[in-house]
Amino acid sequence: MKLLADTSAMLALVLADDTHHREAAAFVRENRKTRFVLTDLILAETVTRLRARSDADRAVGFADDALESRRYSLVFVDAGLLRGALGKMRRFADKRLSLTDCVSFEVIDRLALDGSFTFDRDFRDCGYRMLPSEEKGGG
Repeated sequence: MKLLADTSAMLALVLADDTHHREAAAFVRENRKTRFVLTDLILAETVTRLRARSDADRAVGFADDALESRRYSLVFVDAGLLRGALGKMRRFADKRLSLTDCVSFEVIDRLALDGSFTFDRDFRDCGYRMLPSEEKGGG
């Protein structure tokens, strides 16, 4: 299985005080063969939020680990992905989505990923498979 790893899930993995920490850690531990895709936007968003909620060492450590891990692939957003994401933003105009979310949807579609590792219900609301929450009845 290959999933887009969203900021909400990455924060939950790293921060023990996050509401979804146990669920995220259990999902990753129980799905050892699962691979994850991060965009540079998700990486930047996660590092920025970790820096704000914790410290620079933890933020940089996360980025280093993600960049070195064979379990994570990094996708750099180019003009084509941005155009597709803007199209998604128009398509889902009734939702208050971030550009990062719309790029994520475009990456899921273009790479034919199995869904998203996320706790952000916007993914489900826009028709994307959401794990692990979906497995437990929609979180």
